[in-house]
Amino acid sequence: MGVSNLQVLRCPDEERGRALEVLYQGLEAPVREALVAQALEDDLAGRVDLSGLWIARRGGWAGSRRPVGVLLTQKLPGRAAAVWAPHAATAWGRAEVAAGLVRGALEGLRESGVAIAQAVLDEGADPREGQDLARGGMPRVTTLTYLRRDATALLPSPSSPRLEWRGMDEAGEGAFVDALAATYAGSLDMPELEGSRSLDEVLAGHRGAEGHEPSRWRLGRSPDDPDARAVLLLAAAADRDAWEVVYLGLTPGARGRGFGVQAVAHALELARPHASAIELAVDERNEPAARLYRRTGFVPLGRRAVHLAILARAGGGGGGLNGGSGPRLP
Repeated sequence: MGVSNLQVLRCPDEERGRALEVLYQGLEAPVREALVAQALEDDLAGRVDLSGLWIARRGGWAGSRRPVGVLLTQKLPGRAAAVWAPHAATAWGRAEVAAGLVRGALEGLRESGVAIAQAVLDEGADPREGQDLARGGMPRVTTLTYLRRDATALLPSPSSPRLEWRGMDEAGEGAFVDALAATYAGSLDMPELEGSRSLDEVLAGHRGAEGHEPSRWRLGRSPDDPDARAVLLLAAAADRDAWEVVYLGLTPGARGRGFGVQAVAHALELARPHASAIELAVDERNEPAARLYRRTGFVPLGRRAVHLAILARAGGGGGGLNGGSGPRLP
């Protein structure tokens, strides 16, 4: 994979140290050296995976020179991958190196069977990071708003008919999957992803997410209307006292009837004994979902830009990477 005289390749094991030095090049030498050593040690111990490092070289030969650019990717369950912004070693030709790295890594991910690649950039990120991703084939598609709510504060009792909630094991996997597929109809969360993966691949992505626990997959059904259903996927955050709404989706027959509030109330009920807060992310284009979360007391934490590349099409299946509450890959 080349761009002019730029060669992009998956980083050989013996060059990972030099590649990590480029990633940490903005730090003081003692700190950089310590971080490189720790990352290499963690990789050997299986605590981190550096197999997704990509490097760029000029001239198309290995030699012993330092890479001119480095990009980190991570393959995820369900034929997905997280991509981080590229790093160039020097200012000379920086834009070409950065864009070439993204293009080369995306082609490598495509060849390895990845269907979707996503990068998420913080609000305060260097604007060049988004430009580099876009030039390399990952345009910005939307912004995610991250929200948080105190789990101990109750919601008022619903005035609409109540949903009856069951776990996936009790409801049956077939009924659960059928409801999940129905919630994707007309979804406003990441519609660009429609058809990029099969429903089985979307479920594999959910199951592979950190903090996944099958008992926290919930199906709500109206006893009076079999078409009115809600799907709720929850996970415990790994590094803080919070649970995350990984997915909250309503079938078309359940929308506009107050069932979204009930789904949030059920999420709070489940999370309350275990965590002090509940968090989620929502596509800024999904105004109905944003209104629901404002109504139920969520407050914004921050915003992140989403860059996306569709590398393959499955011909059917789910919408957002992690569903109606907002995809969250990296």
